[in-house]
Amino acid sequence: MSVTADAEDGNCHKATMKIAHILMLMLFAVGMGLGQLLLKFSAKRQSTTIDGSLLFRLTSLLSDWPFLLGATLYGLLLVYWIWLLTFLPLSRAYPFTFLSLVVAAIGGFLFFQEPLTFRFVAGMAIIGVGLVVLSTG
Repeated sequence: MSVTADAEDGNCHKATMKIAHILMLMLFAVGMGLGQLLLKFSAKRQSTTIDGSLLFRLTSLLSDWPFLLGATLYGLLLVYWIWLLTFLPLSRAYPFTFLSLVVAAIGGFLFFQEPLTFRFVAGMAIIGVGLVVLSTG
């Protein structure tokens, strides 16, 4: 499997992707899923009082390590994503962001006791098969 790129302009000419590209996209997606888990952890640590002002909530978030780590991770991943798009076609790269849903769902189940239904898992499996089709042809 390979994506050929014009050395001068970086344009991709074939629809198939190298294994290295797929792994780089998977790294991005896993990072996004982990970022979501950090933000969920931060949200669970926040005060649940309705009367908290916006300033109070912002101050609380800015002193919360899971929020800061999640936001920093997202910022780094944004730069990484832009770099990936310099040599991968968006139409082939973007479907891999689905994997972040898998990471977040499994993490939500493991760490926050959120339900994983059969229908949800079956739907993720179907989309996973679509990713295989997209990456090989």
